[in-house]
Amino acid sequence: MENLLVPFAFVGGKDGPEQQEEAMTILRGMGLADKAFVQSNQLSQVELRKMELARAMAAKPKLLISDEAMAGLSGNEVDEVLDILFGLNKLGITIIMIEHIMQAVMKFSERIICLDAGKIICEGTPETIVKNPEVQRAYLGD
Repeated sequence: MENLLVPFAFVGGKDGPEQQEEAMTILRGMGLADKAFVQSNQLSQVELRKMELARAMAAKPKLLISDEAMAGLSGNEVDEVLDILFGLNKLGITIIMIEHIMQAVMKFSERIICLDAGKIICEGTPETIVKNPEVQRAYLGD
């Protein structure tokens, strides 16, 4: 709860019962309502990722940059985070995903930009990206 109340106070300058109820709504959406008053050091890895997304939502963003949100998660946990990102996107939030878990990138993305050593080597739809020889060489080796 405290992790969400800070952005409410910082962004909206408000801290009170309305923000606590809004925070609970966000936590319910993330599947964390039952953990609202648990200290963050008691959360699992996937719960921490969900908390980070919840904290970001408390700031009411129009754009969310998801930087390696799925690193270290199991396949099922990756799917849980993807479901949340799909839901946020349906709410009108634009999401930039920086991710090395290609399964997640391909499932989520409408448009992908691939970098190799900081240089753009390809951009396009997931279907275009997987067929690109430069991408295959950079990400899969020769």
